[in-house]
Amino acid sequence: MKKDTYKNKATFLEKLKTKSKREANLFFSLCEDDSEIVNTKKFKEVLLNSGLKANDKRLYNLFQNLDAHGDKIVFEDFIDIIRSSELIVEKSLRGELSIPDFSYFAKNLDSMFDEVKKIKTGELASYIPPLAEVDPDQFGVAIVTADGQIYQKGDSNVDFSIQSMCKPFNYCFAMERLGLEKVHQHVGQEPSGRQFDDLTLLAKTAIGDLQGEHAKDNRNGKSSRVPFNPMVNAGAIMTAGLIGPEESHSQRLRYIRQQFGRLIGWSPKDDFGAELPRFNKNMARQENFTGYNNIAMGYLLMATGNLPHTKTKLHNDIHPDEDEFDFYTEPAVTEALKLYFSICSLEMTSVNFATAAATLANSGVNPLTQDRVLSQKTVRNCLPVLQTSGMYNASGTFFQQVGLPAKSGVGGGVILIVPRLMGICIFSPRLDKQGNSVRGIEMARRITSKYLVHTFDGTMTDTDRLDPKIPISKWRANSCGEAIWAASNGNIRTLERLVSEQRDLQNGDYDMRTPLHLASAEGQLEAVQFLLKQGVKPIPDRWGGYGYFDAKNNNHKEIVKEFEKLDIDYTQASHLIEDPNGKTDKMAIYDDELAVIELLFAASENNVEGIRNLVAKGIPVHAGDYDSRTALHLAAAEGCLDVVEYLVTHGHPLFVRDRWGATPLDEAKREKRKSVINYLKDLIN
Repeated sequence: MKKDTYKNKATFLEKLKTKSKREANLFFSLCEDDSEIVNTKKFKEVLLNSGLKANDKRLYNLFQNLDAHGDKIVFEDFIDIIRSSELIVEKSLRGELSIPDFSYFAKNLDSMFDEVKKIKTGELASYIPPLAEVDPDQFGVAIVTADGQIYQKGDSNVDFSIQSMCKPFNYCFAMERLGLEKVHQHVGQEPSGRQFDDLTLLAKTAIGDLQGEHAKDNRNGKSSRVPFNPMVNAGAIMTAGLIGPEESHSQRLRYIRQQFGRLIGWSPKDDFGAELPRFNKNMARQENFTGYNNIAMGYLLMATGNLPHTKTKLHNDIHPDEDEFDFYTEPAVTEALKLYFSICSLEMTSVNFATAAATLANSGVNPLTQDRVLSQKTVRNCLPVLQTSGMYNASGTFFQQVGLPAKSGVGGGVILIVPRLMGICIFSPRLDKQGNSVRGIEMARRITSKYLVHTFDGTMTDTDRLDPKIPISKWRANSCGEAIWAASNGNIRTLERLVSEQRDLQNGDYDMRTPLHLASAEGQLEAVQFLLKQGVKPIPDRWGGYGYFDAKNNNHKEIVKEFEKLDIDYTQASHLIEDPNGKTDKMAIYDDELAVIELLFAASENNVEGIRNLVAKGIPVHAGDYDSRTALHLAAAEGCLDVVEYLVTHGHPLFVRDRWGATPLDEAKREKRKSVINYLKDLIN
């Protein structure tokens, strides 16, 4: 590396910006070493690390161009290459995809998966023979975001029987054809509170209708006897009966398979995406042989008068035996049941079903193909019913604990929808007493315990749980940055608001500098008094210093008196400054204070990807915080050599000085970070 690299990079960036500022920042964030080019392999790696896949249809032309271009890309070629996928590339490089810190997210999910995999409780579904024959130890998790990022672990590419997981989608397909009002002339919306295949969901209804009791609603003349909702079997059979009743079984099943295909990325126009869901004929036959409750429900539905059918004119009895007659079976009942059994017998993988769930999360648009499969109105009408009724008679408990629209099936699958963010599918065949996957439920609980995705998490200010929609460094910055800036500026109103939100005002930054430190250093007496009154206790920073000495060294006498009222033995900070009068470089001033803190948090955690995202947004690598600390100070202090190299090769000056006069090399020496010391010395000498 050339010794003057760090001097030339800033000039190179400014030269690029004269051509195109937005693309210049993207290109510059990818540059490495002392070159002014982007490495093709590294570019691909950055895209894939963001959760995108090489077989993503949206990136097909981009990867084709990269493969044809060679190992190195100059700026002009870069602009041409990204043109076919510019929006998704920009969002990826800037950390603006649905889950920006995807690598960290995946790491957390991996840990959860490994723990949940140890659970062996539950039993296989046995009332349908093929379900009793699956491997009980299978376990797969897949997540697809609204931007098409994909996480998968374990048996995520294993086909499994979707069973009742088809119900919310059948409901959507029926609404797309008939509309909400027409569908709910035949099926209800309320939770049943009973087992999914309980005959009492319809038995009383049918008998009442046959006896002429309440057969018609006096207000509109329509039958008031409908099954509870589309998520229990009675409602699901009715919903299946509503989809193309005038068509043949083959036509109806083909339509359903194609609609599911579009949900998971299949297209009739090309072979690039997913395949159509597999139809397991043996499973459907076994459902027919053993589904006595479902068959009974079909006839009870017919008895209510709500199952769509064509009035059949009975033929004359032609049986020759006077003791026999031609027994009639209503075709509408058998066709509705046959279609319902067939749909339940479709098979998909966890990745397939996570994509379908992501389509619901994305308001009906498949995130991978950009195909609008369902209208926004249909999705909006489906999710509330799914929220209240999707997990059988455990729906209330699940809603309270997990708080997401979800649907399970006795095949062992569970899907969850996080609106506007992601779809989740968990597959593990062992079931609890309610018919829900044991591991699936536990995995769902762990996800919402770690991440702020519960429907009502917007009412909380929980700093212990992560928001997956923001990078981890930004989350850390948000947890302390606003309070620190408010304290340093004496903004009591903001501090009062943070207290009302139950924020921890004792939280420190990457240097363990707290709001009390900064209020003391800047002479904000009222802020110091407010913080102490709130019970904030003085604690030492990275260098062992207390706010007491921040105030004393800056001659803030009234604040010193406030600290002296406390019974604490304060220590003074121990900084290492080898050459206080040596060369000094300027740090950059950047208006977005929280973005600067995010940059420094990323540097302190060796998070090169996080820093690259911020550089792609145009944030200077040498932006300084309230203590004039820069990313290079933090990377040097923590021994993060990867970040140090990235910062230097992207123009970070070496002799920036913090509030106390320390350079990054001083910080590395104080913390005894040998690799960083050697690297910086080599550049300076």
